[in-house]
Amino acid sequence: MSGVARALLAALLALALAGCAATPLEPRAVTAERLPQTDQMWGGVIAEVDHGPETTVLEVLAYPLRGQEPRTGAASQGRFRVVVDGFLDPVDYRPGRRVTATGPVTAVETGRIGEAEYRFPVLEARQLHLWPAGTPAAPGRVNFGIGIGIGL
Repeated sequence: MSGVARALLAALLALALAGCAATPLEPRAVTAERLPQTDQMWGGVIAEVDHGPETTVLEVLAYPLRGQEPRTGAASQGRFRVVVDGFLDPVDYRPGRRVTATGPVTAVETGRIGEAEYRFPVLEARQLHLWPAGTPAAPGRVNFGIGIGIGL
């Protein structure tokens, strides 16, 4: 087989696989009747943490991802819950921290946000990443300062 034929075959195979890949759903688009059939990668900001005897549940305000990092400057995509086996230290995993989780969406649970009823998609975390504390710099943003320091 010639190099051109191999390259063409590789390109066609890549297109076929891309056509079979499932489109990720936003958390707010998931319903009990419409659970994604593939693992999802969702991220956002921790709103609440619940420590159970064998699992930790994070309630996350979802944001779109850039690469794998939540873009907190964008519009929210709803909320979801992440179930993690074991104990996550509340000093690290606290409201306001950014996380990204990957795994299957296994259910939709009814809960509350204040007085409002809300349906939370539940993602069983196979992987969980806690992003460094602090707000990331916006792309293209330049920070500078001018000052005078006097040391005694």
